[in-house]
Amino acid sequence: MSRANQKLRVCVVGLGMGYAHAKAYSAMENVDLYVCDLDEAKVKRAQSELNVKGVLGSWEEALDSKLVDALDTALPHDLHKQVALKAAEAGKHFMTEKPIARTLEEADAMIAAAKKAGIKFMVSENQRFEPAVIKTKEFVESGLLGEIFLVTVFEIWFGRFGGWRLDKQRQGGGNLIDSGIHAVNTFRTICGSEVESVYSLSNRFGFTELGGEDTNLLAIKLKSGAIGNMMTSWNVAHSGPLTRFAVYGNDGCAWQEFGGDWGLYFQSSKLPQGLSYHEQPTKVLVEKINTIEAACRHFVDCILNDKQPIMSGEEGRKDLEIVLAAYRSAETGLPVSLPLSK
Repeated sequence: MSRANQKLRVCVVGLGMGYAHAKAYSAMENVDLYVCDLDEAKVKRAQSELNVKGVLGSWEEALDSKLVDALDTALPHDLHKQVALKAAEAGKHFMTEKPIARTLEEADAMIAAAKKAGIKFMVSENQRFEPAVIKTKEFVESGLLGEIFLVTVFEIWFGRFGGWRLDKQRQGGGNLIDSGIHAVNTFRTICGSEVESVYSLSNRFGFTELGGEDTNLLAIKLKSGAIGNMMTSWNVAHSGPLTRFAVYGNDGCAWQEFGGDWGLYFQSSKLPQGLSYHEQPTKVLVEKINTIEAACRHFVDCILNDKQPIMSGEEGRKDLEIVLAAYRSAETGLPVSLPLSK
C-alpha cells in the first residue's frame, strides 16, 4: 500500500559518513529524521545543524522504537550483517553503506532475511545515481558507441583513514572493498555486460598502518567478450592526467574528466551531420547533483511507493563478488572466474 502522503521516520545510525545522509533526510519534507551515534559530540552537531526529530541511544534502541520506520546505517563493515538481520526481524526497512558485507555468505543472509520480512533493503552506492554514469549507460544501451570492447574506471582518494578501517578483518580487506567498490559499481553500470573473470594485482605501498591493501589494479573480461581495467588507490598524492572512467566502442567513446568540472564527453561516428569519430569531442550537459541525497531520496521513495531499489541487496552482492574475486586472484596470482565457488 502506498504511503505517499505520510512522513517516513528514518533513523541514521553512525554520524561519520552517515552525517551526509542525515543532512539529506533533514531537507526532505516527507521525512522525520532521527539520529544515533555513540559519539555525543556528533549527535549534538546534528541537533544544532539539522532538523532532528529525536535521538536514539543505539541501533538496538532504534530497532525497538515504535518511532522509527527505517534505518540508514553507516557502520563498520563487520556490523552490516548483524544490524541487517535484526532490522529484518524488527520489520524495519534498511539501507547500509557500501559494501553490502564482507563475504557472500553474509550478503546472502541479509538478502534472504529482507525478503522473508518483506522489507525494503538497499545498499547505499551513491555513484549509481551519478548523472554522468547514467548518461554513459544510455549511450551504451542506445548503440551510439557501437559494440563496446574496452572499459576503464579509476577511483582515487587522497585522504588517510583511521579506526576500524585499519583492521583488515573488520573491513573485509582494504582499499578495494571500501572506496574502491565505487569503481566496481561504475564499471558494472556502464559496461553493458556481466563480468566473466577477474585478474588482479594489489599491494600496500605507503599506507603502512593499514591492515589490507592500499592499491589495486584489475584486468576484467566481460561475458560479451569486451575487456576492461580498474585502478583504485588510497596512496596517491595527486590525481594526475586521468579520466574517471572511459568506455570505447567500435563507433565511438565516452569519458568523464577526473577533476576540473568533471565534464562528460563523447565522440561517435553515428552522430548526425556527418561528424566523424576523429573530430572534436562533444561535451554532454548533465545535471550536477548531490548523489548521496539522490540515493537517500530513492530509498524513501521506494518505501513510500513500494518500489524495488535500484541498488538492491542483489546489486550490492554483484559488486562484492567482483571485489572478492579480485582478492582471490591477488592471492593466487591467477585469473578468477565468476560466479565464485564457495
